[in-house]
Amino acid sequence: MTAQAHGRVLLVDDEALIRMGMRTILHSLGYEVVGEAANGQEALDKAAALHPDVVIMDIKMPVMDGLEATRRLMATHPVPVIVLTAYNERTLVEQAADAGVLAYLMKPVREGDIKPAIEVARARFAELQWVGRASAAEGAPVAARSSRIAEATRILQDRHGLSEAEASARLRRLAKNSRRTVAEIAEAILALEPPS
Repeated sequence: MTAQAHGRVLLVDDEALIRMGMRTILHSLGYEVVGEAANGQEALDKAAALHPDVVIMDIKMPVMDGLEATRRLMATHPVPVIVLTAYNERTLVEQAADAGVLAYLMKPVREGDIKPAIEVARARFAELQWVGRASAAEGAPVAARSSRIAEATRILQDRHGLSEAEASARLRRLAKNSRRTVAEIAEAILALEPPS
């Protein structure tokens, strides 16, 4: 199994020891670390040059913090972003979600949490791109469709005991098999849900 089989990662953290530890874990999981950055501005420059499959980004950094870097990255070079942080305040989590972060890893990071976070972020990103294309074609707002898809994903998780990645994959599979968009399948699932 080659490192490239799983994906190319850009690591962003102002602490060299954290980057070194993450790089070792990512390599052992089969990911290729294509670059490293110590602040948000460096992250933007490297993401533009290296085109990673996923970015693992610290929040609290000098020059430009991870949330601002994520906002700018999503506007210029959209890529799945996973936040890496020692802080778990609710407002920070909400700000991260608003910035476009698709998964969250708490420091100290456990090796077993990394691959699921990367795969969930990549699945969500693919889903959002799909929704964006469908929404543009249908003239509907992307944010409204993505929140309906997230709601349908949660229903599938609860109803079938699935992980978020499994529920997202099931939605995409149902859409593909029925030749409908993920948004249409999400609306069908929501329509079947009894009112609370």
